[in-house]
Amino acid sequence: MNPAVIQPLFANTWSLFLIILLFGGSIFVHELGHFLAAKRRGLKIERFSIGFGPKVISWNRGGIEYCISLLPIGGYVALPQLAELGAVEGRHAQSAEELPPISFTDKLIVSVMGAVFNIIFAFVISSILWGVGQPSSEEAQTTVIGHVGKTLTLDENTEVEGPAFAAGLRPGDRVLAIDDQEVSNFSELIHTLITGSGRDDTGSPKAVFTIERDGKIFKLDVFPQLVEINPASGERLRLIDIRPAHSLIVKRIEDDSPASRSGLKIDDQVLAIDGIKMFSLRSFIEYLIETGDRSVVLTIDRNGDIFDTAIEPEAVAFTKPLGKLTVKDIKREATLTLQPIYRSDERPADPANPSSPSVLTVHHLDDPTGLVFSGIFSGDRIQSVSRSSYTSLESWVELVNESPEGTLSLIIERESETKHFAILGTASASLISPQKRPMIGAQLGGRQMTIYLNPIEQFTEIIQTTFQVLGSLVSTKSDIGFRNLSGPPGIIRAIDQLSKIDIRLVLWFVCLLNINLAILNLLPIPVLDGGHIAFATLAKIRGKPLPPGVIVRTQGIFMLLLFSLIIYVSFFDIRRWQGDNKAERQFELQNSLHIKPVFSSSSPFDDQ
Repeated sequence: MNPAVIQPLFANTWSLFLIILLFGGSIFVHELGHFLAAKRRGLKIERFSIGFGPKVISWNRGGIEYCISLLPIGGYVALPQLAELGAVEGRHAQSAEELPPISFTDKLIVSVMGAVFNIIFAFVISSILWGVGQPSSEEAQTTVIGHVGKTLTLDENTEVEGPAFAAGLRPGDRVLAIDDQEVSNFSELIHTLITGSGRDDTGSPKAVFTIERDGKIFKLDVFPQLVEINPASGERLRLIDIRPAHSLIVKRIEDDSPASRSGLKIDDQVLAIDGIKMFSLRSFIEYLIETGDRSVVLTIDRNGDIFDTAIEPEAVAFTKPLGKLTVKDIKREATLTLQPIYRSDERPADPANPSSPSVLTVHHLDDPTGLVFSGIFSGDRIQSVSRSSYTSLESWVELVNESPEGTLSLIIERESETKHFAILGTASASLISPQKRPMIGAQLGGRQMTIYLNPIEQFTEIIQTTFQVLGSLVSTKSDIGFRNLSGPPGIIRAIDQLSKIDIRLVLWFVCLLNINLAILNLLPIPVLDGGHIAFATLAKIRGKPLPPGVIVRTQGIFMLLLFSLIIYVSFFDIRRWQGDNKAERQFELQNSLHIKPVFSSSSPFDDQ
């Protein structure tokens, strides 16, 4: 694994502290439940370990060995009187035969108390969240569809008609249920869709949506597509390309823009455009693109006063121009894309103009053989072309095209070092025009909110989600598999990401984690707490202990399966992490091309 994948994690001291405190704390709380129950019931306790495997730190107190072990994926309390734990904990210093037997009730209480302590911990956290609230938004809390995609990209090479659009779903539809399972917010809606197991007669994914439209309730058959959401992990999920509805509140108005000239004000709400009700910003943008720069009529709600106002959008650039260097020879072709960077003290009046003074950096390379631009990387700064200085993107293009064939060279600066590169082959340069679209010059967005869910509501939502996933895992008709689960790397990464947004989201995740730990540990699977309860119950029914050999072999097999599953899931966690990091870098790279639109005489760098 590339260390760069997890390097940002260790650079964030705050998230690292939270990971140790909350992830490790959740495991500690679980084992503490077993420990205190065993101590209360008078059982012999040899060891209290956080983690499995070789001991990293250990100490003895009161006849009990306390230790932190190498693999932080669980833990255990060594109880020789629970003989079936031997496969997990190893050989006990004092055999069960030398100690008095314990009752079925003792075994049941000790086994179940780990999950009980996780539930108690989750209840405490959920109570805190009930008091302080959870950050949310209109989009997250609605089940109204705000945008329906007409096309859906399945992977890098495949695009199909949007499943939701083809099925007849439209903006403004309120989704009441999917496959007869009620949904109360958009996250629940998407989760129910993804974990669904419906199929048509041909075996293709199918979901039945119960919709409310204009006061009428009806059902629609929707046929989700399996969309590759992460090329690195290869995960494909059922998606139909819908987005949630939200208000269009004016958050900001650009100077000298159509919005400014039409009299729009901050906090105005756009209800409709040309009489068509708008349910999302994406739908609003698409409408402007379809109608071009002709005048439109906006219906505005200003403090309860509803009125119409005419506005004439302007087609303006929202990205920088780019330079493209193409190098050809008999066998290959490679391209180098450059973007202009403007100095803070020399910001141009129009950054979309290729003649504006700038320095150029490498934005993207397309070099299939890796030989033409070998040693050049994204972010490298172009210092000169064939030892001649340039002043702008436009002048760079001219210098390249004026260079005699076979003589082109680039001097590149990287971290205060300069390097010389001779470009072999026929080279030519061209300009890539900025992207433009009609705009009104107002930033529109939905409302943010804080929600206050009591612990019962939080528990209900989390438990429902957990059992949906478990049901999908055992269903042969579902498209969810073990590769879609999260192991320790995924849990650690989730805490890291959420800690950068809001600590309350971290608390919510830890609440989810503890409820999941409780549910999963009570499943009747050997090695887990539920397995210990199952063994004890079988022995109670038989009226005599289970054969030790059967218990040891069963525990050993399931321990191997458990560790294999953890390794399998963690592998896809890391692949998912790599894919997400790559997507984030691509997003940042693409975002670096965006500029503030210039309306009339307004400056593109105002308020930046």
